[in-house]
Amino acid sequence: MAVSGEAAEERRNLALAAASETSKHVLTLTTAVITITISLTKDIVGKATPSDLMWLQLAWLAHAVSVLAGVATLLALAGTVNEADSTRSIYSTNIRLPAAMQMAFFGLGLALVVIFGVLAT
Repeated sequence: MAVSGEAAEERRNLALAAASETSKHVLTLTTAVITITISLTKDIVGKATPSDLMWLQLAWLAHAVSVLAGVATLLALAGTVNEADSTRSIYSTNIRLPAAMQMAFFGLGLALVVIFGVLAT
């Protein structure tokens, strides 16, 4: 069963909006993790060794890359909205690559924060 042009356009618009919202949520979570860990650094650094702190610094770096990739994802999504209806897709490389990087570095950053937490206690 073929999807009408209007229905296909609506599905593309919904997919682009969902991708945008997901990227925004991960950006919010990433900046929250950075803010909380930086705010609590004074309290948790006292017990940590320099090698333990490396894990926290790597976590901040991973989260910073996630933020940059998230911004790139949102910019790519904004540019895609302006393309012709038949070519718009959330599966375009210009969207998939930064979105995958955002998610991967967010996950890595969380894992590194957990590793730091385990080692520093």
